[in-house]
Amino acid sequence: MNLSSTLETAGWSRKRAVLDLVILGSSFLLFLWLAYEFSLFGAVAGKLLDPAKRIDFYETLTAGAFLFCALWIFALRRAGELRAAVRLRGEAERRASEADFRAKHDPLTGLGNRAKFDESLATMTEGETTPRRSGSLLLLDLNGFKNVNDQFGHQFGDEILRIVAQRLNFHTRDEDQLCRLGGDEFAVIMQGRGYELPGENTSEVIAEKIIGTIDAPIRLDGRTIEIGVAIGIAYYPQTAITARELVAAADKALYAAKARNRLSAGSSYVVSA
Repeated sequence: MNLSSTLETAGWSRKRAVLDLVILGSSFLLFLWLAYEFSLFGAVAGKLLDPAKRIDFYETLTAGAFLFCALWIFALRRAGELRAAVRLRGEAERRASEADFRAKHDPLTGLGNRAKFDESLATMTEGETTPRRSGSLLLLDLNGFKNVNDQFGHQFGDEILRIVAQRLNFHTRDEDQLCRLGGDEFAVIMQGRGYELPGENTSEVIAEKIIGTIDAPIRLDGRTIEIGVAIGIAYYPQTAITARELVAAADKALYAAKARNRLSAGSSYVVSA
C-alpha cells in the first residue's frame, strides 16, 4: 500500500487536495487584493481612500497571519484524516495477514498445511535447470497412530498430533518449513541441508533425531503411548530438480521405510537413490 492509495482511503484524493489548495490560495489572494484596494487599516484610521494604494506593515502582518493560520488548519485537518487512514489500513493488513495465515496453516497443530508445503517447495526448487541452492525434503508417516486413534478416540489422537508437532519443531530451524499434510503425515523442507554439509546439519542426522524424539513414550491423561515414524528423504538437486520429482522421490523412499518398519517393528528412514 503506497501513500497515494492510503490518502485515497482517507478520502484525501489528489483532486480534493488540489481543490483545497486552490480555495486556500484564492482566499489569500482575495484578502491581499482587498487590503491593497481599500487600505483596510487606513479605513480604520479614518482614511477611507489611500491614493498611494499601498499595503502597510500591519496589513502585511495580517495577511501573513491569515495564511499561517489557514495552513495550520488545513494541515491539522488532513493529519487527522491521514492518521485515521493509516489506522484503518493497519487493521486491514492485519486481518489480511491473519486470513493468509489461516489459509496456509493447519488449525490443529499450527504447522504449515498442504498449500504452505507447495509454496515452500516451489520457492526452494524455483523450476531452475541450474539450481543455485541445495536442500532436502523429508516425508514422515507415523507408525501405530491409527490404532491409538481407534482405541482412544479422535480427541485423544488430536492431542498426540499436537505433541508430535511440538517435538518436530524442536529439531527444525526457523528457516526450515514444517508441514502437516493430513492425518498422520508430515513433511519437512530443509533448505541448505544437502550432501555437501557435514556433521550435525545433514538431513540423515536430523532424521535420526526425529526418530529418537517420536519413539520416546508420550504420557497423556494417565496413559503411556508409544508410536514410531517412517521417513523418506530426497535431496535437491542431487536426487531431483523439479518439485514434482522431489516429492515422488521422497514418497518412494517413504514407502521403503514403511516396509522396513513392518519387518522390524521399529522406526527408520530411507534416502532416495
